[in-house]
Amino acid sequence: MQKQKLTHLILVILALAMAGVAMPAHALTQDELIAKLQTAGYANVSDIVAVHPPASETLRGVVDRVDERNDTLLIRLSAGRTEPFRVQDGLIFNAVRFGDPVEISVQTISGFPTIVGLKKE
Repeated sequence: MQKQKLTHLILVILALAMAGVAMPAHALTQDELIAKLQTAGYANVSDIVAVHPPASETLRGVVDRVDERNDTLLIRLSAGRTEPFRVQDGLIFNAVRFGDPVEISVQTISGFPTIVGLKKE
């Protein structure tokens, strides 16, 4: 229970900081933090969690297939493993071709691994 309260407080503080709410020099109680959060427009904990962007993962591989029709790239990763990734920005299709070595930033968006950044190597 104590760990859950601490996690909640940390989320509240992060949400306030991201919302640009100024924090006083003295420590606030949990109730004061929640009141500030509600004033900033966040009604509940699920709103706090939604503020944080999904974590990114950086991977390296080689473009194995470009599938614009389905908004995906098939990337051959280490050990011969090939995986499909959705593409967030369709302009990526203009930048890569089969066989290009790439470094991709991937986030899970709507349950699918999605390329949110790409650099040709």
